[in-house]
Amino acid sequence: MITRAHLLFAFLSVAGAAISPAAQLQASRYTDGPTPFISFVHLRFDPAVPVSSAKFRIRPKEGSATRPVTASYASAYLEARGYLDNTAGKLTVPVFGLYAGRSNNVAVTVRYADGTSSKINLAIQTAAYDGGTYSNPVVIQPRLPRTTLSYDFILLKNYSDAITPIIIDTDGEIRWVSPAGLASQPSILFDNAFYVASGTSLYRTEFDGATTTVADYAAIGVVGFHHNIDPGREGMILDVDTNNQIECVNLEVDKDGKLLHTWNFADIIIAAMMAGGDHPHDFVGKAPDDWFHNNATTYRASDNTLISSSRENFVIAVNYDTQEIKWILGDPTKQWYEFSSLRQYALTLGSNTLPPIGQHAVSIPGDQLLLFDDGAASVDHQPPGETRDYSAVRKYQIDLTTFTATEIYTYNHDPAIYSPFCSSVYEDAPSNYVIDYTVGGPYIYTGIVGLDGQGNLAFEYHYDDLDFCGTAWNAIQIHWENVQLE
Repeated sequence: MITRAHLLFAFLSVAGAAISPAAQLQASRYTDGPTPFISFVHLRFDPAVPVSSAKFRIRPKEGSATRPVTASYASAYLEARGYLDNTAGKLTVPVFGLYAGRSNNVAVTVRYADGTSSKINLAIQTAAYDGGTYSNPVVIQPRLPRTTLSYDFILLKNYSDAITPIIIDTDGEIRWVSPAGLASQPSILFDNAFYVASGTSLYRTEFDGATTTVADYAAIGVVGFHHNIDPGREGMILDVDTNNQIECVNLEVDKDGKLLHTWNFADIIIAAMMAGGDHPHDFVGKAPDDWFHNNATTYRASDNTLISSSRENFVIAVNYDTQEIKWILGDPTKQWYEFSSLRQYALTLGSNTLPPIGQHAVSIPGDQLLLFDDGAASVDHQPPGETRDYSAVRKYQIDLTTFTATEIYTYNHDPAIYSPFCSSVYEDAPSNYVIDYTVGGPYIYTGIVGLDGQGNLAFEYHYDDLDFCGTAWNAIQIHWENVQLE
């Protein structure tokens, strides 16, 4: 909701191959957006020369090593959203990623159809924001000036409050919260918008806060969503519950919510066990039995596989199209390993390699398997397997010619942290990690840790542990330093 209008006192400069009447850009006012992190700059220009694009840049706070939030809008995008009227000479530029409770230095550049451009520098004063623990992290290690990281912004997937997702920067500053009023686990940045799944519906929230319902999947048997939304081969992969199965069904949908693929791991594993001469009912359950507990998926392009994290059992890879099991990586002291039909798919562990236990956040940077190894045994199965007293980041090289998995990178926090449930790790540029110890301690705090390309601790912030994993059950890097909205 727009709450205030402000007159702008700004410095106007003009640049271009030739100066035209379009250079007479006027900034009359800006209005507050639905949160303090969003504002709308309203401009007037000479309609004789149409606007072709607009761009804003937010200067980082004093002493910050983060890069500016920068976004460019094509005229087609602005017109479609009702922000540009070339006939009337009116332009509104949505500015997102502002600091709350301070004066933000913002530059807005407008380009015209004749090749000229105008730039206006302004100060946008935002209201204070009380984000509770998100506004008041315990700073274990601040990001220091001149620290080199490939990323500056992090998406926190929370469900303790109806503001998911939350964007922070690597200084620990909140830079965006969703005004959609949703408190839900599954969210993703995809197609230059935030998607959140809640109830039986998928929602899309633009950076300016506008939210639409993309699709409702109740008609195809979905009764709810859980855990994550991950990028797939063509679209987004949703984790869904159905009338018959809990946490073992995935849907891939496009940006408009259209269904592209369905994977039911109950059906996949039942078929493999029956083909191998085992009795599936000894292992595969039905709702409300949480026998699989899928918490993340990823796509491996090199061999066209869908890789799924089953917290209760293992990491499993299946052919993306045929859905045949390709390999399994997991703790051989768990129940799954007692079935020869599943054991035949087990990758051999390389030297100095530990299997993941209760893992989360599988991804494939550099064609290698990265995950957060929680270290907590199975809850649903007997035998439950091993339990460790610490959690670790592990990266594996999967070699299908030798059918082995070799641990090629490990990160153990010093001192050790045990986060037995939820949690995540993702790699941006090589060796630039963000790690989320969701229930660190355990069950004391949520720790967000950054590592730079040399393996150094770049920052560490601790937040109150809310609603079990609700503070930030998962955290991932995003890039807002060069957004292109077309």
